[in-house]
Amino acid sequence: MLDTEVLSRTAPRALDVGTPLGDVRFAVRVGGWDVPARPELTWGLESGARLCRWRHSSVRLDVVSGTTASGLPGVTRETTILRVLAREDVGEFVVRAELAGAPHEDRIWESAFTAETADAVVSVGGPGAELLRRCSRAGQHVPPYWSRLVGGDAVERTGGRLTWRLPRIDRGDYAELWVSVAWSAAGGDPGRAVDIDAARVLRELTQ
Repeated sequence: MLDTEVLSRTAPRALDVGTPLGDVRFAVRVGGWDVPARPELTWGLESGARLCRWRHSSVRLDVVSGTTASGLPGVTRETTILRVLAREDVGEFVVRAELAGAPHEDRIWESAFTAETADAVVSVGGPGAELLRRCSRAGQHVPPYWSRLVGGDAVERTGGRLTWRLPRIDRGDYAELWVSVAWSAAGGDPGRAVDIDAARVLRELTQ
């Protein structure tokens, strides 16, 4: 993803994203391997983002996360982009993003939700099944065979939790998944900020 030889190492920390309504916590499983909360290696980027890396006998997981301009007044957005490189055939790629203690909220979409209190509004979202299939057909972000393997139930929503259950990744291939967290003061509309162009946001984070 990046030439780590020119980057500065920083202290590892979990991928959690702090919001006014609590932390959004991530959990990742790849091919039956439950990825530890803290990365093996972490580097700081000039944009203020960070690159985290986990290594396993069958996969390498790289994650770039950081803040970019949301394009909406009063809205802060942090995006986490996960990239799995399969060293061996991998049977599954599962990512869970959960806003701990999120209040129940009516605004839920296929692959995003918004929680609101009297003080703040927080939205969490990522790609839906159809977008992943389009990316697959276009040769972007995910393997070409995912266009026929990603089902309509690839994303599960339970209250303040989103879970992506994604198909196999063959040896030598890679797959990327992105999750954005956006927030504003009460009465705002951060939901529009989690619908991103992943390639553009990745460029912004890694400049």
